[in-house]
Amino acid sequence: MKYIGYKDEIKAEEWARKYLGLKHAPMDVFRALSAVNKDGEFACVILLTNFSKRNIDVNIAADCHFTPKNSIMMFNGLFSMIFDELKAVRSTALIASSNVACQKFVEQIGFQKEGIMRKAYNDDEDMHIYGFLDNEYREHDWCRS
Repeated sequence: MKYIGYKDEIKAEEWARKYLGLKHAPMDVFRALSAVNKDGEFACVILLTNFSKRNIDVNIAADCHFTPKNSIMMFNGLFSMIFDELKAVRSTALIASSNVACQKFVEQIGFQKEGIMRKAYNDDEDMHIYGFLDNEYREHDWCRS
């Protein structure tokens, strides 16, 4: 997997929406951070949505395994945008109960599970709510590694 950052954001957003099964935009996408596989196809896209002065939502579409190096690059690309450039106080990840791989990934990079919103999706699936704060980013071992 090769980290490409904020290049090709429109195509990255389209890929993520298709991967996540979003037929139309439930929210405005602010930025799209991505990585591609060896064939140059998207393997991971992180959409930053619902921007406010205090919070930015993170939506992750991933069809890959993260190596430690790629995880660190995505971590710093994501959170330097959220906390350093946009000056948000927190980031929120909303993840379907069935997406266990994504839950493990956000926990690995430092998100804390904050709760479960029951029957939040149209198919009555529960939504797991994760949060990551600016001070947690700055204290994290991966910060600017």
